[in-house]
Amino acid sequence: MSARAVKIAYFDAAAGISGDMTVAALLDAGRNRGIDAARLGRDLALLGIEGFHVSCAPRRVAGIEALSFQVVVDNPRAAQPRSWREIRSLLDESRARGLAAGVVDRSVRVFEVLAEAEARVHGVSPADVHFHEVGAIDSIVDVVAASWCLEMLGIERCYVGPLPLGSGTVATAHGRLPVPAPATVLLLEGFDVVPEGDGETVTPTGAAILKALAYPGRPPFRLETSGTGAGSHASGERPNVLRVLVGEAGVDPDREVFAVEADIDDMTPEAMAFACERIREQGALDVSVAPVQMKKSRLGMRLTVLCKPQDLDRIARAVLTHTSSIGVRYRWCGRIVLARRIEVVRTEFGDIALKVVCRPDGSETAEPEFDDVARAALDHGVSFACVRAAAERAWRARVAARDREKKSEK
Repeated sequence: MSARAVKIAYFDAAAGISGDMTVAALLDAGRNRGIDAARLGRDLALLGIEGFHVSCAPRRVAGIEALSFQVVVDNPRAAQPRSWREIRSLLDESRARGLAAGVVDRSVRVFEVLAEAEARVHGVSPADVHFHEVGAIDSIVDVVAASWCLEMLGIERCYVGPLPLGSGTVATAHGRLPVPAPATVLLLEGFDVVPEGDGETVTPTGAAILKALAYPGRPPFRLETSGTGAGSHASGERPNVLRVLVGEAGVDPDREVFAVEADIDDMTPEAMAFACERIREQGALDVSVAPVQMKKSRLGMRLTVLCKPQDLDRIARAVLTHTSSIGVRYRWCGRIVLARRIEVVRTEFGDIALKVVCRPDGSETAEPEFDDVARAALDHGVSFACVRAAAERAWRARVAARDREKKSEK
């Protein structure tokens, strides 16, 4: 499949990433495109949240011109934790008020992955998660504002480079926790990280934005514009800024897949086999099950499903419908696939299809299709191995005939 041009945003997060830094960098990138804080503020009013306003200001960080973004809350002490249900309801209501669907959908995805991470940390259902720091007004606004900027810039895909893990501890509603915080660690699974940075370099909000909306790595692309967002904390050796580079990249859809995973310890093998077949019917590229040791030393099964990016939601629904899992994880995976085709050979047991694969050295291998071999074996009352061997002989004879033809042409 040929590559198509897509608008991308690459986050250079060498100093880390947070919600406000993300918004600031994207606003800075859109400064010459009519994307500014005033326009953002008008759309944020559609959230229906009172008692805050946003401000942007230029800021020089270690000699680098950057933009800072701040959500100013009138009465921070009055802020109450919000559940995932409450935030989802708030976002749905904002859609009804006219907030762009793309903004709402991105925001929902960010809070979904955050709820799943918090649920894993605390051993509860995602629906029962209550956000403390991230449920505060400023964090909700950061997520929606970042989603708004991506929508206004026309960004289809985000990428991010290596992320610094940070060091020390951070104060939370659950006490002082090591950096990165437990939920942040889960959100960073699948991303490249380096053991660098002072303090909390990657916040839960920043990590959730990346988990929901970004891929690890950096594809070749044509740079169009850039922006620099300033962090709110004093920096160590590196300037505390986040750079975003915006441009167009050619993306090969065949090389990009999502891996959807769920760990399950309360299904029988028969029930899991049934679930796998139903998931395959929904367009999964591959479905596999492996043993895994779970909490309390229970033996369980790890279900892994590979799917195309556009099939992610459908596959996730299929997993949650046909298994006992109450949540799924997903991550982007790059893949390299060999060219392949289907050929049919004639044998004494009938026609058998083979999958022919072209290897990197130019040679070809062929694998008889299971269904054809099994059907022929049953129809003729012979073993599976007998039919398979006949198909392989027919394939080798065809290859030999082709080689003779090529030699005669020379």
